[in-house]
Amino acid sequence: MCGISGTYAHSKGEADLEPARKMGELMRHRGPDNFGCAKLGKVAMAHNRLSLLDLSDAANQPFRTDRYLLAYNGEIYNFRQIRKRLEEEKGIRLSTTSDTEVLFQSLIVDGIDKCLTQLRGMFAFAFYDAEKDRLILARDRMGIKPLYYFENAGTLYWASEIKAIASVLNLKPDPVRTLFAVNNLAEKSTEFTLFSGLRSVNPGSYVEFRSGGAPRAVRYYDVVEEFDPLYYKELDARPRAEIVSEFDNKFAASVESMLVSDVPVGAFVSGGIDSSLISAIAARKNPEIKLFTANVVGKYSEFPDVEILSKHINCEVFESRFEPEMMLRDWVDVTYHYDCPLVIHVNSIPFSNVARLARDSGVKAVLTGEGADELFLGYPRLLTERYQSAAAFPVNLVKSLYRISPKLHEFLFPRNGATPVAFINKLVQGFELEQLEDNAAKVLSFLGPKQRREQFMTIKMIREHLVTLLHRNDRMGMMSSIEARFPFLDEDIVRFAINLPSKFKIGRSARFHNYKHPFLIDKWIVRRTAEKYLPKEIVTKKKFGFPMYGHKFLNIRSGFFVNGWVAESLDLNRSVQEFLTETQDPYLIAKLASVDIFGRLFYNGQSREEVKEHVFRFAEIVHD
Repeated sequence: MCGISGTYAHSKGEADLEPARKMGELMRHRGPDNFGCAKLGKVAMAHNRLSLLDLSDAANQPFRTDRYLLAYNGEIYNFRQIRKRLEEEKGIRLSTTSDTEVLFQSLIVDGIDKCLTQLRGMFAFAFYDAEKDRLILARDRMGIKPLYYFENAGTLYWASEIKAIASVLNLKPDPVRTLFAVNNLAEKSTEFTLFSGLRSVNPGSYVEFRSGGAPRAVRYYDVVEEFDPLYYKELDARPRAEIVSEFDNKFAASVESMLVSDVPVGAFVSGGIDSSLISAIAARKNPEIKLFTANVVGKYSEFPDVEILSKHINCEVFESRFEPEMMLRDWVDVTYHYDCPLVIHVNSIPFSNVARLARDSGVKAVLTGEGADELFLGYPRLLTERYQSAAAFPVNLVKSLYRISPKLHEFLFPRNGATPVAFINKLVQGFELEQLEDNAAKVLSFLGPKQRREQFMTIKMIREHLVTLLHRNDRMGMMSSIEARFPFLDEDIVRFAINLPSKFKIGRSARFHNYKHPFLIDKWIVRRTAEKYLPKEIVTKKKFGFPMYGHKFLNIRSGFFVNGWVAESLDLNRSVQEFLTETQDPYLIAKLASVDIFGRLFYNGQSREEVKEHVFRFAEIVHD
């Protein structure tokens, strides 16, 4: 919805408004409808507004009284229920129809802990109590809305985007973490960034700051603790038809709640089942909803399926055509807005274009299908684990023979994760996933090994891969002032999915459903629910994963790394650079080029135009 930024001069005195203003100015794309600044005591805040509810000036931010100050980014879908309680039980009289004022009053009346437990939606906010000299930075349960902070010389800085903080403090990326971004690590962490000391508020957490005291981090929600053995057993005992009906009701309610807006709402569609299901349900509530899609022209196009959806639900579809050469055209601009190297989701580039199309069509908020694959096991590699033991039988047989000589066995087949590279990867990420797995093992201990492993998949995917998707959606949407909403990440849906036994997620089929997981059906419950809303060809469609002409189709020519960040950081001379581009895996070289582009922008300080010119000179797309 917006962008927020600010400073807390906790060891100095009165706040300086200028850094907050500069950070906010850099994030105008996040909220072009209004820009406001305010300071109170030791705190200064700036707010970029994207108006979706209560379009009047009365709902502009920061919100303030003589004692309290709030800057908030997000949407609270149950704000009307909270408003009613505040009015009826507390006698509060509100002057706007916005969710911002509801949040503001709830924080004052209910306190931070009670307030956060009742919120349903996506949010990040900064709330200051001048009387207690207490600042709180908080973030929603799933981490949909971003919030970063950095401590410097007695002043705390925070913002919705990394580049805003880095710009006012002249921060540079950490070389080690940045180089390891080649291994897909940059977007996966829920806490660490590529800038030393610059942290993210963890999902489901808030951080409290007071003068003279150390920051206090409080986790009010943990996805692991969402698992309830009693709820799991209850769902496990119920008939399949009943489970499908319950999911249908919950999901329809989620979609309806996210249509709330005082401006037009659209939907991003890919031609896949998740976004199609959302659009079909939304169209029943709002027949005028507009559909937007990125048509990756050529062999990766899924536009025919989008047209099937459009005709089936009788909604207009707007197409953003993406030609292969657009990868080079937009690579640098997208990296700038992405706040880290474009390594995992190169499809952020066509995503950015469809977001721009939505904005040009008069839409400010869109529904998207992210979360379905993580919650209901939609990725093929999650299902193929059931076949691993059989597929690996010949290899395991050979390994067992080598066990005659334990030392030789250990030398040839090192333990999983025991290699130096694997160890460093985990170290750079602060062993986040390993700690998560350890905590989950205790909660899931009553299950058998197979059920425990498959139940953990959902928790793991929420805390790992979903984090990268939310990063992509926020940056690419906000790049064009578009807010993404996620019906699959509704609180009730998430709790239901985490506790849902895997037998309702992985179905069986007598047919060869998918060569990657024959006779197994991914996202079974989603597909069964979709039968009520969608044509068969979409219900049974295999997952493609938004393919495009990305790193695998890039040719990085000799000279690309000259005077670049990678060469300077590793002190690579010209002959080494030429050997690199001429002999090494082109796919890895292309990913390294993405890291180099980030380094040129954020470390070397080159302009986007300079880097674009360099890219066009030393890179090309090679395709059929």
